[in-house]
Amino acid sequence: MESPPSCLRVTRLSLIHAVLAYVSPELTTMSCLPLMLPIEIRFRILTHLHLALSASLLGSLNHSLQSALDDLCDRCKAYNLHVYGPNVSDWPEIRVTGGCWCAKIGGHQRPEIARARDRWNSDACVDAKIRSPLADYDPPPYFIFHLRQVGATYLSTTSPSLYTREIEAMVTSRAGAKEVDALVWKVLRHFQCCVAPSKTRAWKLEDELCIIPISERLSEGSSDDEILCALQLALDLNRHRDFVSHSKLNPRNMMLTPPLISNSPDSRRLYSNPRSRNISLICGVAVACVLFSIRYGSLAAW
Repeated sequence: MESPPSCLRVTRLSLIHAVLAYVSPELTTMSCLPLMLPIEIRFRILTHLHLALSASLLGSLNHSLQSALDDLCDRCKAYNLHVYGPNVSDWPEIRVTGGCWCAKIGGHQRPEIARARDRWNSDACVDAKIRSPLADYDPPPYFIFHLRQVGATYLSTTSPSLYTREIEAMVTSRAGAKEVDALVWKVLRHFQCCVAPSKTRAWKLEDELCIIPISERLSEGSSDDEILCALQLALDLNRHRDFVSHSKLNPRNMMLTPPLISNSPDSRRLYSNPRSRNISLICGVAVACVLFSIRYGSLAAW
């Protein structure tokens, strides 16, 4: 897709986190304080606040992704690592469905995984939404869970605002791309901007979006560059984009490397079981006796 003459390019993840920081209770409170500060000091405070919020949002997202990874059994982890590579966010069980697929083909599940699946089947948990493996038109379940956590915190710590309705819709059990985009679009429209239409229905965190001014409102006197500059400063898009792209907490930077099973809770439980240890000891003694008999027989024959 060709870029319009005036366009701000930003990844979807950076834009969403910039919007979440903009509507956060911290920035909302800061904007309402009657502080008579020089603009340079106020700008520096806002910059540090944006960076702190960006780090907090990425930390929440990383925790949600780690929880999704912990919900996979060792066999599913090993399979995904072998087939799809070490980047956890690329795994279909993480990116699309959430939870193990081994239950769908009759595989054995750990008890805690089975309990988690029972919990996911309730309407109270959004990351239970099982979609087709080819369906990339909704956010990953771990990302929706992250947004629900952030939205619930916002609603519980701040008074109703211009964006309360969109945040409430985002924390519902059936929230998806439509509810997430509604909040982003409303903030952009406040600055007379929108996201340029795309030819694909895919919804991916790493998608690069093009933000453009709304054409029907340019008659008010502001130029395209002035509108985009105002948006960029208010949302601090450059800092969010740089921070997200280079942070170790970015989902694209979560890698899983072997060994998987040897250090897993399952294997630790196996070796910590007294019965398993006794069986291992008996087997070891039996093998030693056989080897000794063979060795002694060879010497006798010689």
